[in-house]
Amino acid sequence: MKIFDVFVKALRAIYVVIFVFSITMIVIMHTVPAPALAVFRIPTNLREVGPHLGLVWPTSLDVYHVFLLLFFMVLVLNGIGLYRLRIPKWRSVCKISSFFGLFLAWSIFMFFMLPLILNINLDTKNLQTSLIYSLFSFGIFVVDLLTFAVVEEKGK
Repeated sequence: MKIFDVFVKALRAIYVVIFVFSITMIVIMHTVPAPALAVFRIPTNLREVGPHLGLVWPTSLDVYHVFLLLFFMVLVLNGIGLYRLRIPKWRSVCKISSFFGLFLAWSIFMFFMLPLILNINLDTKNLQTSLIYSLFSFGIFVVDLLTFAVVEEKGK
């Protein structure tokens, strides 16, 4: 087995882990009452960052939901594309979605770094939330970059 195939299998496994982890976090955040796991609750962070971006609370939550849906769309398309790399159409879909995912992950990373950059309220909870999700989005950026590189290599 070539090293390339092992790398593709590892990326597939990473996408499955990211997908399962993300769904689990969303379910937990919607089922566990509010004071628990406050560090993982993004809407608290959105309420404080929103006004500095000129967004009111419901609008910033809507923007968050759009980014979340786009994130899952990229995640699913990249995952399927990696399983179907031999098919040129899916290779193209995976290449486009991973390229789009690079911009998406970078935007999400910058959004979560915004409280640190703007020197808003840096209490422990918001600082931890920003760091956790900015690291998560940076990790997604790296995985997306690797996916794009794999698809480029396979296309040659």
